Parts: sequence; C-alpha cells; structure tokens
Amino acid sequence: MAFREHLERICSSVDGAMVCSVMGFDGIAIDTVERQPADLPEALDVQALLVEYTTLLNQVRSAAGVLQSGEVQELVISTDRLTALSRPLTPEYFLLLALGPDGNWGKARFVLRTTAPEVRAEF
Repeated sequence: MAFREHLERICSSVDGAMVCSVMGFDGIAIDTVERQPADLPEALDVQALLVEYTTLLNQVRSAAGVLQSGEVQELVISTDRLTALSRPLTPEYFLLLALGPDGNWGKARFVLRTTAPEVRAEF
C-alpha cells in the first residue's frame, strides 16, 4: 500500500480530517492529502502549516532530548480553528493529521497510533 492510500484511509476514517501528511523532519512533505471543509472561514495554507508545525515538533524533540525525558510519541497542537496531531514514524519522518474544530481528535489519536506501524513499513 502506498503512502497516499494510508493517508486517504486516515482522512476517511476520522471525522473532521482536513489534512494528513507524511513529513520529513526537514519540513519536506513526502505525500499529503487535503480535505478542506467549505465552512472554514479562510483557506488554510497547508504548506505553511506543515513547515511551521515541523519546526515546533523538532523543538519539542530537542527539548525532550535535553531533558532526557524519552522519545516524543505524539504532539497535539490545538487552536480554535484546528487541531494538529503528529506521530513520529522514524528518526527522519512523521505523520501529521489536522482536524477542523469539530473533528474527532480522540479517534484521530487512535487511528494515527494504529496506522503508524503500517506507514512505517512503507519505508
């Protein structure tokens, strides 16, 4: 199964999914699926979101290393317009899923956790 098939399956199984991507920690997307809802007030700049959230994830990983608190398993960033969940796949890549404000982030966490090993196997 290709990355795109995994990403489409994630988006179709999580209510409110807007963007799902396999990203490199260098900020380059390997593959991305977008489903922007019509009720979003302004178009979401997906590329900017992916790059900026990659920077945040790298900072959290660095802080965890300095604090010797272990590897980051998940990062959730929630704003009033979206919730972004990320889950590392390898030392170089991670999954990111962005949901609209009414998205089911509990199911999103579950789906990312259970799908990550399948996506990791694609590498």
